[in-house]
Amino acid sequence: MTEADAARPRYPQQGAHRDADAVETLLPEGLAASAATVLFVHAHPDDESSSTGATMARLARGGAAVHLLTMSRGEMGEIIGPEHAELDVRTRDPQDPGDALGALRETELSAALASLGVTGHRFAERPKGGAFRDSGMSWAADGTAAPDPRAAPDCLMRAELSQAAEAVAAEIRRLRPEVVVTYDADGGYGHPDHRRTHEAVMAALALLPDGALPRLVWGEEGEADAGDTRRQAVIHGDLPAKERAMAAHATQIRVDPGHTFRYSNDVVQPISPVETYRLLAARADARPAGALSTSDRGEDALSPDAADPEQEPAGPVSSAITAVVVGLLLGFLGTMLHASVAYFDGWYLPWGAILAVLGVFTGTVWTAGYTRRRGMTLVPGLVAFAVVGLFTLGRSDSRLVIPTLEAPIGVAGIIWTLGTVLATAVGVVVADRTVLRGSRPAGGRRRRRR
Repeated sequence: MTEADAARPRYPQQGAHRDADAVETLLPEGLAASAATVLFVHAHPDDESSSTGATMARLARGGAAVHLLTMSRGEMGEIIGPEHAELDVRTRDPQDPGDALGALRETELSAALASLGVTGHRFAERPKGGAFRDSGMSWAADGTAAPDPRAAPDCLMRAELSQAAEAVAAEIRRLRPEVVVTYDADGGYGHPDHRRTHEAVMAALALLPDGALPRLVWGEEGEADAGDTRRQAVIHGDLPAKERAMAAHATQIRVDPGHTFRYSNDVVQPISPVETYRLLAARADARPAGALSTSDRGEDALSPDAADPEQEPAGPVSSAITAVVVGLLLGFLGTMLHASVAYFDGWYLPWGAILAVLGVFTGTVWTAGYTRRRGMTLVPGLVAFAVVGLFTLGRSDSRLVIPTLEAPIGVAGIIWTLGTVLATAVGVVVADRTVLRGSRPAGGRRRRRR
C-alpha cells in the first residue's frame, strides 16, 4: 500500500461475501411482509439510503410497515457543491452548532423516505427532552474513521449510553416491531455515531418488557468476514429506489451514472442492490425464515442480559449476601433512629420513623437494581422486619420498639413496624416497573466469533 492509499478513506463493499447458508429475508419464519413492522435505526440522515435503502424499499414494496429512527440531524456534515457551502462544517464559524444544516438535511431526508416508501419517521430525543447532535468524524492516517475533536458536548458520541438506549427503547415500545435493523458493532465503516447507535440499540433491549421485544435484531454488515459465525442475511433490494433516495441527500451524496456515488471526499463507490446483515439477537421463539435454527450459528437468544453485558445480574450468592446485609443494616439503623421525635406546641413529628421507613423503600429498590434479580427484592424488607420483630418481642425490660398509641414514641414504633412492610411492598412494585423492567435470569450465551 502506498502512502497515498493509506490516507485514502476506506469503505466496506456491500455484498462482498455471502455465506453458503445465508437467508434472503430479514423477517422471522411465518411472518408475511404485509403483516410485518420493521424499525431501522440509523445515526444520520442519508445513512438509511446509502446503507439499507435497497432493503427498506423492498420491504415497503412487499407491504411491510417500515419505520426509521434517526439518532441525529447530521449537523456536522460536509457539503457537496457551492449552493450551501456556508453550512459546511469545514468552513463555518466553529461556534455554529449546525442547526441550519440539520434543518436542511431534515428536508432531504423527507424526500428520500418518500422514495423508499417508509411508513413513519422520528428523530431520537433524550428522555427529558432535547436532541442528540451529530458527533462528526475525521479520517485517521490509515483511512479508517476516527472521532472528531470538534464534537460538541451534547453530541451522540458523548451522550450517556442510557439516554440513547432509552430513546431507542421508547420507539420500540411505541411501534412494537417484529424486526429491528441497525449497524453491527463496527458501525459499518467505523463512524463513532454508527458505533454508538449499535450500542444504544443493544442496550435498549435491556429496558424492554417481554411483550415489546423484537423477534429479530439485525446489524448491517461492515467489513466482510468469512469467519463470522452469526447468521447472515443477503437482501437483493430495490436499486432504483435506493438511487433516488441517495440523490435526495444532495448536500451529502453525488449519484453518478453507472450506479456509483461519491461523498464530499470524492471517493467513488458502487451503489449495490445487495445489502448484507448479521443476526445480532433473536427471541427464543423466533428464527429467520429459511434458517434451520437460531442456535446452530452461535446466535444469542434475545435477552437484555445477552444484549448488554453491563446489565449482567450479580451471582446468586453475592445477591443473597448483599440483600441480607442491606436488610440487617436497615433493621438496626432504622430501629435506632425510629424513636427520634420532634415536639412542637400541641403536636409532634416522628421524623425518625418516617426516615427509617423511607430507608427500607430505598434499600429495596437499590437491591433490585444492584442484583437484577426479582427474588432478591423482598429480602431486605423481610430481614429488616425480622430485626424489628426481635426488638419488639424481646425482653420487656430491654425492648427498643414499643408499638402503642399511648405515647408519641409508641406511635413511632407503630409507624416503624407497619411501615417496614408497606415500604417493602411499594419498593417491590416500583423496582419491578423501573430498574427490573425487562430483566430476565442470567445465563444467556455470548456471541462467538472465530
